[in-house]
Amino acid sequence: MLSLFAGVGRWLAWSIVAVLACVVSANVAVAQDSAPTRVYVIDLNGEFGYDISQTPIRQAMRDARDQNADVVIVKIDAKWEQDELTPLPDNVAQFDELFRAQKILPIFADEMQREWAKPPRLVMWVKRAMGGPAFIPFVSPEIYFTSDGKMGGVGGIGVMLEGKGDEVVRQKQYSLRMARAEGFLIRGGYDPMIVQAMCRPGFLLSYRMEGGKPLFLERAPERPDEFALTSGLMGDSMQASVRGTTSSVLTLTADTARAISVSRGTADTLDDLVFQLGLSRNHQIVDGKSKRIMEYWTRDLNNASKEIKRILEEMGSGDQSSGGAETYESRTQARGKQIRQLDTIINKLKIYEEAFGPRWHAENRVPSRTELELRREQLELQQLVDKK
Repeated sequence: MLSLFAGVGRWLAWSIVAVLACVVSANVAVAQDSAPTRVYVIDLNGEFGYDISQTPIRQAMRDARDQNADVVIVKIDAKWEQDELTPLPDNVAQFDELFRAQKILPIFADEMQREWAKPPRLVMWVKRAMGGPAFIPFVSPEIYFTSDGKMGGVGGIGVMLEGKGDEVVRQKQYSLRMARAEGFLIRGGYDPMIVQAMCRPGFLLSYRMEGGKPLFLERAPERPDEFALTSGLMGDSMQASVRGTTSSVLTLTADTARAISVSRGTADTLDDLVFQLGLSRNHQIVDGKSKRIMEYWTRDLNNASKEIKRILEEMGSGDQSSGGAETYESRTQARGKQIRQLDTIINKLKIYEEAFGPRWHAENRVPSRTELELRREQLELQQLVDKK
């Protein structure tokens, strides 16, 4: 009898332990389910290729990873202006900025998949993605627009290649560029005909909805339920150019992008976007370093740019050979100073090479790194043949 009671006691004890274990497990599961979704925001503002560049973006994405972000929202608001008071029209052709965008896109694709144990939900939020930035949102299957958002400025590829090499070469270059552009859309799950319409003046594109999805048609509308996206004309009217509107190439607005399922919705505030993402009930905006990373990058670029221009002004024309100095020692000293100055400029150009591209060199009248290195070699040769 005693052994019976002991057996029953052991059974009850084990039953109680099992029940408690289930309760604890359930509580843990509830706690895990109730953990807020961590949302990390990256603002890409300023000049594409200068302020918006791969180094700070890569640093921001790694910070998002370190912050265990579940969702990364990338808001694009790039400059699209001739000057502070004059915006560029939509039909300005900046297709070749595709090659600059190619250096950024892998950060949101290959690197994110490779470097994150659990890749985050990537959301692109478009305010101004004109020129090179127009290719970036397509890397994500989730694109949203602000109500005044625009995405385009990459038309004129045929005009851009006109007169460069023979016809066979031009066609090869054309095909290569378009294949790269189409690849971004295919990877993100978008129809490549969209980028054809964005890049090729005269590409006639219409669409109609079938089964809740757009069906793209390379022709003019033929039915009441079909809508034209481009005019198929090779050029724009003067009035269209002045207004900054165009129909010969496709510029995506919030309404157009939503209509053809490029955009999933329109949101003017972060709260609106979070709501549309279905995260409003349980989310946390992560206080990451992305803003400081972007600001410090631009600050360091500006400081380096100022120092380079200051040194070049100090050097004068930069063609001084120091051959006219009175003594060997003074000539040696003058050449040594110029070599140190050139080394400073060359090192800064190496560090910020990704941002100091051909346009920056032209606008700031800074010789290329190759020219500066050649100038340095000439000074060293002059020193070798100089005699006391």
